[in-house]
Amino acid sequence: MGKEKEIVEEEVVEQPNSNWKKQEGPAMWLPETEGEELIGIVIDIVEGLYGSQYLIKPIGKDEIIRTPSHKVLVNRMVEVKKDDMVKLVYLGQEPPTVKGQNPTKMYEVFIKGE
Repeated sequence: MGKEKEIVEEEVVEQPNSNWKKQEGPAMWLPETEGEELIGIVIDIVEGLYGSQYLIKPIGKDEIIRTPSHKVLVNRMVEVKKDDMVKLVYLGQEPPTVKGQNPTKMYEVFIKGE
């Protein structure tokens, strides 16, 4: 069980049987298999450390997924807006063109029409 902490005169006292629920950020979508898909509604677009990230609520699930700021994915998502239904497809990796660099992760992005 978690422990609740109470501050008493600048001293932290732990109390058992806490009513606190640990909160965590959205899970990151990091596909590994070619053809892996993420289908859902874009609920927000945020600026991450390395570029835009999209918060997507997958169809039929209660979780929120954050997309990585991979350059190809961000470039393909440029026309995506909040509340759009999207399908992201991971196509695998393309070898680097410069020795010593990481491979490029390739994606296709589809926006559902009205």
